[in-house]
Amino acid sequence: MRHLTETSLNVCGILVMAVNRDREDSVRPRAIWNRSLASLSRRGSDSHGTWRSPCQRVTLGHTRLAINDLSDAGAQPMVHGRIALVFNGEIYNAPALREQLESHGARFSSRSDTEVLLHGYEAWGLPELLERIIGMYAFVIWDGETGELCGAVDPAGMKPLVYSCAGGRFYAASDCDSLRLILPSAPALDGTGLCHVLCLGYCPSPWTVWQGVRKLGPGRAFRWRPGEASPRIWRYWSPPTEIDGTDEGFDELFESVVGEHLLSDVPIGLFLSGGLDSSAVALALSRLGRSIQCLTLGLEGEHDESAAAEATAVALDHPHRAARLEADDLDGLMHRYADAYDEPQGFGALLTATRICEAARERGKVMLAGDGGDEAFAGYTWHASEPRSAAPATDLDTLDQRVARADADGRTRVAALESLAGLSFTHAYLQSVMPRFHPAEAAAMLAPIGAEYDAQVYAGWAREYDEPTLPWPRRAQRIDLGTFCAGSILPKMDRASMAVGLELRMPFLDRRVIEWALTREPVRSEASKPTLRRYLRGRVPAGVLERPKQGFSLRVGGPSTWTDRLASVGQTKFGAEVLVKDWAGFVSPDAPNRAGRAHMLCMVAAWAEERI
Repeated sequence: MRHLTETSLNVCGILVMAVNRDREDSVRPRAIWNRSLASLSRRGSDSHGTWRSPCQRVTLGHTRLAINDLSDAGAQPMVHGRIALVFNGEIYNAPALREQLESHGARFSSRSDTEVLLHGYEAWGLPELLERIIGMYAFVIWDGETGELCGAVDPAGMKPLVYSCAGGRFYAASDCDSLRLILPSAPALDGTGLCHVLCLGYCPSPWTVWQGVRKLGPGRAFRWRPGEASPRIWRYWSPPTEIDGTDEGFDELFESVVGEHLLSDVPIGLFLSGGLDSSAVALALSRLGRSIQCLTLGLEGEHDESAAAEATAVALDHPHRAARLEADDLDGLMHRYADAYDEPQGFGALLTATRICEAARERGKVMLAGDGGDEAFAGYTWHASEPRSAAPATDLDTLDQRVARADADGRTRVAALESLAGLSFTHAYLQSVMPRFHPAEAAAMLAPIGAEYDAQVYAGWAREYDEPTLPWPRRAQRIDLGTFCAGSILPKMDRASMAVGLELRMPFLDRRVIEWALTREPVRSEASKPTLRRYLRGRVPAGVLERPKQGFSLRVGGPSTWTDRLASVGQTKFGAEVLVKDWAGFVSPDAPNRAGRAHMLCMVAAWAEERI
């Protein structure tokens, strides 16, 4: 077993470059490779390493945040025989898999889950390996025996992998910023990806906001041989579609999963709000006999949850502290958000996530969180009832043309959005989650970069996640896992945490919890998440069950904050070079959800200012 590393102030990030002929020179000079690898240093700062295959076709790079097996034995790239691996994430059932592999003759030289992946691939091959592993992960393997690269992203998409193919070459990385540095030519902004951001609030897979750069979606795997124009991608995991049980057995399953998420050689903390999801994690920890430092984001005014969270922590015997978010730090927070995220989003939660991850990293490297509880247990407001919409307007094409004009009035814009929601269930669903710009508006606003976008592109990608035969809200939860969760929630938490070298673990998005929750018969209840309420009742302060949904997704600043900042958008390169000159007409005072539209443009402009 060989581990090729070098000590550096530079972490858990992946970088891959493969060319199509033996002994071909590097596509980019060594200095460019080093610069790209260094850009991943924010994903951890313990060590970094580079490995190049004997045939000189493949170069793998890795930057490490050491969590398990802090010795050099757990470092990457990790090589065994003709197989080399770079891996980002955690395999929670690695101890059990290690025992299986050892019983069949595998010999380990470290305690790391990385080596479990390596031996597991050798013993079982990629398809069976993906059936066996439980965790959050993105990994790439070079198999010198078969002469191909392969890899995968975990079922929920908790860990990212972006890639690009050009001239029979393959490039991959943990984020778009580092990948762009290693490409032969810098990619331009992608109009479709940016239109998705304006209309959905995020850019879903397989797109990114950069031309020629793609995301590997949740539950996907790939294979690629040097010289191929694109990787072969398949979906190895999908949310279940069968309903076959009641909520019996949740307590035992959840506490077992939370216990496995404690696998670490460094201290672990917990993001604790005043709501159900993180309180359930805190309760599971307490019942497992673990007392863990809890952290809450303290906000100004009535939305502050720190007192409620502290009461829960005290009741469950966990230490607690609050990190304050000051409203007058908005400019600084916007700058840090723009620097941390390789793709823009339009949600204020990116700002709160940025702040709480900064505060958490002051004390440690690993945090648990309650993210995923809404997907697993139907906690979003739009889960309450199926979206209803009127039939689309008969003059839809005319309406699209009218709404694409900057001088369209507010009633026209409202009518266009209502008609959009009437096109199909998927259109209506996406509108219920994030009503912002109409596809025709987005395409018109981004005309300077040649954006082509319509109602089909807006919603067509999401249809694969819909299963109409499922009862409500299971149908909604299944869609959310592949759309809002994978496209917005998880990139938000990954980038915010890894920007400061913090690992975030989300037990509710463990494959076993998702599969258990989505196969239970829905329980009709006036209150959301009856399973979690039953688990918590009598064990945590009563206020936890009574508080309205809130979490960490609060906006920073009221509606006027963002409409007042609109003028600054025109002073950015984004406003001057990417948007049409009369873009402000699409955010006129009578435009529907004007504050949300203003917030969207401010967030995207701040992000773009760092990169254009």
